[in-house]
Amino acid sequence: MRRRRQVARAARPEQPHPSGPRSPSQFWRREERASLADIAVILVEPARPENVGAAARAMKTMGLSRLIVAGADQWRSGKARALAVGSEDILEAAEEYATLAEAVERMRVVAITTARRRRRTRHVHPVESVAPHLIELARDGPVAVVFGREEWGLRTDELLLGDWWMTVPMATAYPSLNLAQSVMLVCHELARAAAGALPEYPWTPAPKGERRRLLEHAARTVVKAGLQPRPDIDGYLMLLGRVLDRALLEQRDVKVLHGVFHQMDVYMHRHGGGEAGDE
Repeated sequence: MRRRRQVARAARPEQPHPSGPRSPSQFWRREERASLADIAVILVEPARPENVGAAARAMKTMGLSRLIVAGADQWRSGKARALAVGSEDILEAAEEYATLAEAVERMRVVAITTARRRRRTRHVHPVESVAPHLIELARDGPVAVVFGREEWGLRTDELLLGDWWMTVPMATAYPSLNLAQSVMLVCHELARAAAGALPEYPWTPAPKGERRRLLEHAARTVVKAGLQPRPDIDGYLMLLGRVLDRALLEQRDVKVLHGVFHQMDVYMHRHGGGEAGDE
């Protein structure tokens, strides 16, 4: 009788205790999520081909597949393949652009990674707080995560292309992660976010290129109107971009604001204040 009970118990399917971790089979059963396919990892002028290969491998491990390289054309080599074990398909499909601006032209939202915990002109968020927003917005079109140059990051004009700036929180005051490590940690947070609750956005942001041109139009108009940018035009663009990027403007919002600045241009032109016709 005792033996029969033991056999009956063994035949039951494994039921994890509600207070403990899930069984291994449940933990590794992951559904494929289309939203991860619309998240692009952009590497700006990577220093070595090996770094690109290692980044591709990190992406593959976490379920991301779209790789973009901006400003570098000598990275496709055996050295990259040597470190891209199992992720050669990502290297083969990688896209190339001459500049970061071209790479993000059609992106709905762009997140910039930075090692700094604070910046004067923008808030820097921990990556885990940004990841769910990227996953949700990827449902309406491609979004991007940008990794700057290994040695010195991104220029001011490139930083302006980011809607959100984010960092990986670390214990040390002098963080030191190589490119592949950074890509792995960020992609891990994105994969985690894809499995959890997501915020809801009732609108679709206009592509980044359109919002960038609005920022440039606004800056030209206010300068023609007599504003003296402080500390300089780059610093002013950073502050003005902070205002516009917070809104994640829709396409119709962009058109409305272009119309406002266009009417200002026309008025100044009629009264000797500048050229009309900006759009």
